[in-house]
Amino acid sequence: MTIRGFDSPHGERLDCDVVIVGAGPGGGAVARVLTAAGLDVVQVEEGPPQSKFRPSWANTAKYHYQEGGAMIAQGPVPFPVVAGRGVGGGSLVNSAICFRMPDHILEEWVELLGDDRYTPSKIASIYAEIEQRIGVVPVSPAIAGENNMIVARGVEKLGLQGGLLNRNAPGCVGCGICNYGCPRGGKASVDQNLIADALATGKLRIQADCRVIDVMIEGDRAVGVVGQLRHPDTRAPGSTVEIRARKGVVLSAGALGTPRLLWSCGLAERCGPVGDKLYLHPGTGVVGVCDHEVHMWKGATQGAYVWDPENPDVLPHTFNAPPEVFIVQAGAVGMDAKRILGEINHLCGLGVMVHDKGDGTVRAAKNGRVDLRYTWDPEDVEVMKRGMVLSARVLLAGGAREVFATAFNAQRYTTAESMEAELKDMPLKDMQLYSSHPMATSAMGTDPATSVLDSRGRSHAFDGLWFMDAGAFPTSLGVNPQLTTMTVSTMNARAMLEDLR
Repeated sequence: MTIRGFDSPHGERLDCDVVIVGAGPGGGAVARVLTAAGLDVVQVEEGPPQSKFRPSWANTAKYHYQEGGAMIAQGPVPFPVVAGRGVGGGSLVNSAICFRMPDHILEEWVELLGDDRYTPSKIASIYAEIEQRIGVVPVSPAIAGENNMIVARGVEKLGLQGGLLNRNAPGCVGCGICNYGCPRGGKASVDQNLIADALATGKLRIQADCRVIDVMIEGDRAVGVVGQLRHPDTRAPGSTVEIRARKGVVLSAGALGTPRLLWSCGLAERCGPVGDKLYLHPGTGVVGVCDHEVHMWKGATQGAYVWDPENPDVLPHTFNAPPEVFIVQAGAVGMDAKRILGEINHLCGLGVMVHDKGDGTVRAAKNGRVDLRYTWDPEDVEVMKRGMVLSARVLLAGGAREVFATAFNAQRYTTAESMEAELKDMPLKDMQLYSSHPMATSAMGTDPATSVLDSRGRSHAFDGLWFMDAGAFPTSLGVNPQLTTMTVSTMNARAMLEDLR
């Protein structure tokens, strides 16, 4: 077995040095480090063994988004949250955006964790290593598309920071459907590099189509996991697979999947405050209407951004969506929806992402699905509204003639100041909200009463247990997390090797 799916033998037992739960950016980075050191590794992934790309939201949601892309953060204002699945994880279906964590957040981590490995100057070499391996390059104007170029022109005209950004998509041709997967392999998802490196050593076996249902504990030590095969099309349960690990267990199922597993198998409360602090980078959008044709679904997906030092906790990115997705996300109904469909070729947009401080939790529901709860911090709402005004300014400066918020009954404006007046009294419940960056649900820290892990990703509660995914972050990042997930997981996997010697 190298990569195997649902057809695994009934009741099989596998033995290895280390088992990794999850094959996304975190798990891929760990597999690369451990196999390079000669360890025998088994990686377990709930999703399919290979990409099942189709240019269809329904197909992608079924195979490559957790829980069919239908997760909802419940609370005073419910909104959707998405996370990826499959060998490659979220990198299969994200927009390939690669930001390094801002230096001031890293310095905050150094203080919170008491660990100078997170000092910007020290972690920079690992960022650079990962960037080189996954092919991070700036978006080329040749494939950017007009939607991104409107943002880039607006940023330049206003003298702001931003413009075309860096993505791990060296072969991108600008087809604009990254969130469905990549039809050409131009996006360097981790199955093409970090996991490929691990497989090339001959030391990695991957069991896909397998949902881990238990973490085996003997005494105070993690010794393996139990997985249940799931039919890739029907999700019908199949046989179980027991994987025994001589040296350790690594949980890399993501900031939602890891706590869901621990709560469902009864280990969460023994591990500490698992799932007690969920950050999401929630946000909304602003749409511009142009006189010229834009075709917002063409070009690099989310290929431009804007950052204003006076609004440091908000990060607008280009909003790219095919017509059938956009009409839902715009929050328009009735005649408004009909009007937007008539203008669809002339629309551009920015999504507004917040470096949040909200109150969120993750648990496991009785039916096995994830149970998400989230309440917005009032200050985050105001930050988002300021980001929406900033986005309106950029779109108008870049070529739009009018702008409107992705909200129910939103009006159209020719100035950002006019939109600002509308937003002042707009309730959060009227806005079309969205999130795809869950973080910090099994956070690192120095105090076992308030954290789950130490600064190296080791469990406070159990020997032989590590967590390496975005759930390990002690705070929200304020930027897209995939590059930092790979970087921190690489650094902590190397620290893990020191512990195993």
